[in-house]
Amino acid sequence: MSRGIPLLAVRGRKMARKPQVRDCMTAKPLTVAPCDSLQRVIELLRRRDIRSVPVVEEGRLVGIVTDRDIRQVAPAYPLFRDEEEIRRYTERLTVSAAMTADPMVIAADAPLVRAAKLLETYRIGSLPVVDGGELVGMISVTDLLRAFVAQNEVVAP
Repeated sequence: MSRGIPLLAVRGRKMARKPQVRDCMTAKPLTVAPCDSLQRVIELLRRRDIRSVPVVEEGRLVGIVTDRDIRQVAPAYPLFRDEEEIRRYTERLTVSAAMTADPMVIAADAPLVRAAKLLETYRIGSLPVVDGGELVGMISVTDLLRAFVAQNEVVAP
């Protein structure tokens, strides 16, 4: 969710502060549990048009599952004849079979450019955002692009 870049007053002048992850992240993301079925995750990713979801157990972030992770553990044609057979197979698999455990995270107060560098360096699509060890959001490449567009529309419409 893009909120724009906040302005701070410094000695009577308005001055843009460096944008932080919390300014552009998607707050309160949907989560799944390690014991949930992969089919539930697949449906969630399709319905919400997202590519990853954090995995939480007893209130603690334990992993992340992405569309790429699912493709690696849920084979498709020619192993299965139809979509119904794939669905039955993914209902038997759990999130823990596909998730990346102990994922890289970023703090909510980290500079936005730090998130961009991590996503680019590790070639990943999103990062869980934590504040005091608690999952508070997700920051994705799409969120960064929204922030970039918003910043540049203000500078040069």
